[in-house]
Amino acid sequence: MGILSDIRVRQPAKGDLVGREFTVAGIGNGFEATIGIRLLNKAGKVLATGSAQSTGGMAAIGEFATRLRVTSPPRAGTPLTLQVFGDNPGPGPGPGSDLREVAVVMYPDLTGWLLYRVESGDTLTGIVRKARDFGRTTVPQILAANDQITDPDKIQTGWRLRIPLS
Repeated sequence: MGILSDIRVRQPAKGDLVGREFTVAGIGNGFEATIGIRLLNKAGKVLATGSAQSTGGMAAIGEFATRLRVTSPPRAGTPLTLQVFGDNPGPGPGPGSDLREVAVVMYPDLTGWLLYRVESGDTLTGIVRKARDFGRTTVPQILAANDQITDPDKIQTGWRLRIPLS
């Protein structure tokens, strides 16, 4: 009988904004039901590691969830790669089986974000002013959180922008 394993990351999703501590959840399995987790910067340096136990046990695919903490986070707006994989305790290619990668954006002091619909006449500076009642943000942080903005001087009415708050 050929048994297949698999891993799927449900949280965070591609492009999500994450703080210095965030939840990693999904379905899958690894050696002795262990799921390995690590967070890398653009240069491939590991910023945080963790693991989770699959509810499927030794062979079955099941749910997993854990919190990952970054003790020395990079500056706000830094793009990172989350790797989730079946733990590989023996020799062989690393980091492990069924490697899944998810692009995220780090905001160490993130308390949440607003979803803002651009109105006629809005500028990014004006949006920062409007968001002050909810928390702190900056134009560079908004740019990093919204890859559809290619020119900060040209935002379009109707766009939905994520406004990270700290």
